[in-house]
Amino acid sequence: MVKHIFYHFLETKEKEEENRRCDLQLGHPRSEFVERNNRSPQLLYLFPWEIKKVISTHDLQHQIGLELNAKQVKEHLLIHWDGETKGRVINGERIPIQMLDLDTRTEYQVFFTKWPNHDMYLILGSWFMEFVANRNVTSGMTIGLYWDKKSKTLRVSVLDKFI
Repeated sequence: MVKHIFYHFLETKEKEEENRRCDLQLGHPRSEFVERNNRSPQLLYLFPWEIKKVISTHDLQHQIGLELNAKQVKEHLLIHWDGETKGRVINGERIPIQMLDLDTRTEYQVFFTKWPNHDMYLILGSWFMEFVANRNVTSGMTIGLYWDKKSKTLRVSVLDKFI
């Protein structure tokens, strides 16, 4: 932290009125010490990437779809859905949802479901291989996902360029 001195050459309106009533001349300028942080500001993240997924070789080899952690899904996706839809997903039913790649503005019609007998969720459909091919996604890359409440779509983007 670096200390700087700042001078106040202008009085507040109240102080100015008080000086006028008392017929006082302008006094010496007031000053104060201010501490300033010299660190550079942090980047602002413009999108709320609630779910971050590192693409594994397993994801790329099996081409089934994208596996998501149950804890993240429950905390960041299911809370935005109505009770009936949540129940259908938890019971293993495939729910159609809209997905939007924010970088290419490509829309995908996908299915969201829970793995039977596992605590994992899946985003199914041909979108994943199209996404991988179009975006040159490789093992180790990070993608971000979040649910947009207004449009009721799952938003996705490759985050490696931001991190």
